[in-house]
Amino acid sequence: MSMVLEKAIRLVDLVAEGVETLSALATASGMSRSTTHRLLATLVEHNYLLLEGKKYGLGYRLLELGEAKRRNLNFLDALRPVLNKYATLTNDTIHLAVLDGKDIVLLDRVFGDRQLRINSFPGLRNTAYMTAVGKVLIGNLPQKQWQTFIDKIPADYPRTAEDIMADFKNAQRNNVAIDIDECNFGTCGVASSFQVNDRLRVACSINGATVYFSNNRLQELGAVAKRMAIELRATLDGQMPNVEFDTKAVISAR
Repeated sequence: MSMVLEKAIRLVDLVAEGVETLSALATASGMSRSTTHRLLATLVEHNYLLLEGKKYGLGYRLLELGEAKRRNLNFLDALRPVLNKYATLTNDTIHLAVLDGKDIVLLDRVFGDRQLRINSFPGLRNTAYMTAVGKVLIGNLPQKQWQTFIDKIPADYPRTAEDIMADFKNAQRNNVAIDIDECNFGTCGVASSFQVNDRLRVACSINGATVYFSNNRLQELGAVAKRMAIELRATLDGQMPNVEFDTKAVISAR
């Protein structure tokens, strides 16, 4: 990738993170003020950024590209009724996510009926090994790739590298993974996964504030997440599976 392109992308990322002014962007990017101004002007000209007064924001071209990407993921519309169904059954937030490098990116999100909600949205990116969806997707990769995902674990992270590798192993064996206070303190999730095509595997998860997952409910919902994955895959195949639920797991803590 050319240096100019890398610098322009860096500026877009910084604006997305909330850095808004020319001087702040120059400082954060490590570029000269003149170079920063020139690149920002080009990005504004092509609608990747916008300038309001003296503050920069994301441009509408990014929204257009995001919508174009969503149209390419045309299977999401077909899966939405299943996501709504499980959000209603559990009262919890349902996510769909994919791996992107060492991160996960949310493809879709449906809120359940909870007073406390996870602050998530389609397009949200998180470190893969910190999330249930990431763990289950990594666990479905060849085992020789696992170590590359955990090469930079923070010293204060609540789980060790050995713990996380064990999570990957369990995901490989059972197609289920959980996270508790890992991605964000006070939140947790349980995930399973399914194959969309020969190139894309997607994770589905049940998420919420930890207060709603007491008394082993998170572990109990592992079977529900697996059944959701089966139903999502069957929906893509145009089938209507007979999916039975562990009623206790679904309705406890509602």
